[in-house]
Amino acid sequence: MATGDKRRDSRIPIKGGMVQYKEAGGGLFAIFKGASEQYPILNISTRGMRFLTADTLSKDDKLSFSVIIPILGGEPLKVDGRVAWVKSSPRFNADIVGVQFTAMTKKSIHRLKNLIEFLGKKIKIKQTVKILFSEQQRQQPTLWQLARDFNVNVNIIDGSLTDVSTWMVLRIEGEKDEVMKVLEYLKEGGARILAVQGK
Repeated sequence: MATGDKRRDSRIPIKGGMVQYKEAGGGLFAIFKGASEQYPILNISTRGMRFLTADTLSKDDKLSFSVIIPILGGEPLKVDGRVAWVKSSPRFNADIVGVQFTAMTKKSIHRLKNLIEFLGKKIKIKQTVKILFSEQQRQQPTLWQLARDFNVNVNIIDGSLTDVSTWMVLRIEGEKDEVMKVLEYLKEGGARILAVQGK
């Protein structure tokens, strides 16, 4: 499933997510050793995840994972993966492990994609945007409409209002999908988005 390409999708923080793993392939050693304890997941994407462990894992270890994410209900995701890196974390008194997924059932892929799409929209972001307003928007209470119609906080950082043009630097804070809707709304009204910073 995964390739050697660099990660192209966002990792989503997971609250309450746990992972349990065992050696992939189900050989005698894996059966003898059994499954690990459950360890917390830090974040996940459709291509991999990061989690904490007290076990000793090494780069390129091949493991089978049972991923438990409360929001998905009781049935764990079944995933095979390869350890991409291991880093000691004094903060957690454990190792942080980065895993690249190598195999997953179609059902698990579908469930994980839906979860990431849903949670990705709920991530709070801050965007600092320089906007050149259209003539029509200059004649309307555009910022008031943003505050009324969208669940975001809008602060004016800088700006210029003349008879010829109006531009402002706005800091927009809120859930990612709401911030994106604000930018689309402004563009549909004729505004030019000159610069965007933040994530």
